[in-house]
Amino acid sequence: MRRITHLLVLLFSAAVLVSPAASAPVRIARPERLAVNAPRPLNQRRAASAFRSHRITHPTRNQAATTSLRGRPTPVPPTPESRATTPTPVPHPFTDPVPILMYHYIRPLPGPEDPIGRGLSVDPESFRAQLHWLATHGYTPITLSELAAIRQGTLPAPAKPVVLTFDDGYRDFYENAWPLLRSYGFHATVFVITGFLDTPRYLTWDMVRELDRSGLVEIGGHTVHHVDLTQASDKDLVQELTDCQRALSEALGHSVVSFAYPAGKFDSRVEAATAQAGYRIAVTTQPGWSGAADDWLALPRLRVRGEMSLAEFTALLTATR
Repeated sequence: MRRITHLLVLLFSAAVLVSPAASAPVRIARPERLAVNAPRPLNQRRAASAFRSHRITHPTRNQAATTSLRGRPTPVPPTPESRATTPTPVPHPFTDPVPILMYHYIRPLPGPEDPIGRGLSVDPESFRAQLHWLATHGYTPITLSELAAIRQGTLPAPAKPVVLTFDDGYRDFYENAWPLLRSYGFHATVFVITGFLDTPRYLTWDMVRELDRSGLVEIGGHTVHHVDLTQASDKDLVQELTDCQRALSEALGHSVVSFAYPAGKFDSRVEAATAQAGYRIAVTTQPGWSGAADDWLALPRLRVRGEMSLAEFTALLTATR
């Protein structure tokens, strides 16, 4: 009997020696927590960081479903260390003087019996040479509204900006100037007289819409009947400005912001009515470069004359100002 009791005591002691300690419970990490702590290659972490910022405003369906799972938020991987990057350039208001060139006709020069028409005309081959000179000397033709944008700092200023403007909306612009501008990818602003469109010598409405859709040509206003606005009654002044704006807005599907005063004639009353009609930037025929401090509704221009040589043209853009 004593031997049996002794044997039981020995067996019980051995069992106690091999049993695990009850005071140290083992915790098994959940798979998602293991995934959080598992390191990933640097390129994957960069991609995750970029996609995370994208998902702030555009959550995916899987993200929304995972977030609502059992009321727990989706585990977020650790943010990778930031690395130096090149900052995105921020546009600043452009304050350098900018030349605004003024053209009318792009056609063969009339004879001496038409001195006014001759002075307002530039031969297509001369115009081609002028564009070639601009291209080979680093100039960037822009529209008038683009000039306003770089002045405000909402658009980065290109190298050597220059504005090409064409008054009256003659059909020879479409036939002679537009193909050349398009071949160079140059921007330009064309001021049209809405009451003269679809008549001989002037652009058609279809041409105006095509030019506007091109992305290269800005259409601006030039009144309905090309009247001297300084001599117009208050009623006629408002009608010439607003009817022009309305006709262009309806045809193009957007308002126009640029305007040219007929014959360059304006005063404080005309300027106020121009702004009231929705135009934000306007040009005159007063000579000079456009400066940052100029009145946006009275910008000067440089006239390109009919018999101007290429040397005289380049002098417009290179002379001290």
